[in-house]
Amino acid sequence: MTIDGPSPWWSRRRSRIRAQWPTRLPGIRFCARGTLIYRALAPVKAGGTASARAAARLALDELGRGITQRHTPDQLETAQERLALATAHWQTPEDTPGLWLKAHITLTLTEQDADRAQRYQDALREVTLQLAQEHEHRQQFRQTIFDKPDATRIWWLDRHLDDLDSLDWDVFTEKILPLVGAADDTQSKVERISRTLLYVWGKLGDNPGQHARFTTTVRAVLDQMGWSDAVAWTAPSELPTADAPVGVHGDGGEPRPVTEAGTAR
Repeated sequence: MTIDGPSPWWSRRRSRIRAQWPTRLPGIRFCARGTLIYRALAPVKAGGTASARAAARLALDELGRGITQRHTPDQLETAQERLALATAHWQTPEDTPGLWLKAHITLTLTEQDADRAQRYQDALREVTLQLAQEHEHRQQFRQTIFDKPDATRIWWLDRHLDDLDSLDWDVFTEKILPLVGAADDTQSKVERISRTLLYVWGKLGDNPGQHARFTTTVRAVLDQMGWSDAVAWTAPSELPTADAPVGVHGDGGEPRPVTEAGTAR
């Protein structure tokens, strides 16, 4: 608590101060030098002159440490000004009634601590610059490579040119492509649809009845939607084998497989 100050002036005492108060950086301290001015009344005075001086020095030490430990070494001037404002007027510590004090303190850094602080600042600057460069690199990479799906595919292919056997497009589709935001990418849509259809066929298994019901359902949906001109849905069991001969309708229609004897089905 700050007050107008004790009186009379001839009862005030002075004490030279030489101390080291912490900075915000561990191991680096401010050197504090100056004059402490104090006056003790009851009950502090009852303990004698040495007790009053010790109480005043401890109160100033607590006040000074509370200010300097919030500042880094390069904030020496700021810490000095805050300390000056805090100690320029008479005040009495809340936990020591009967004691008044003020002080004139100068903060400095030793040459060794100044060197340590400079090395810290240099290291911090280097790390900050490195992080900024990495961030810029990622931004440029994202804009150049991950801007469009085709550019990303070329980048993925280029990474595996020396070992094409290791080229895994499944990994690309599952891990890399979603980062591009390829919602409107035609090839990506085709791949997703293909995967969905493969999943469906896998669920159908080898049951011909299941295949037939599914195929009939799809054809019915196409008819209901008025998409009868769409490519006819063909179940795997209806597809011709690779070595099966193919016949042609007499009316020029779609080719169809023929029997081994050559007779059209």
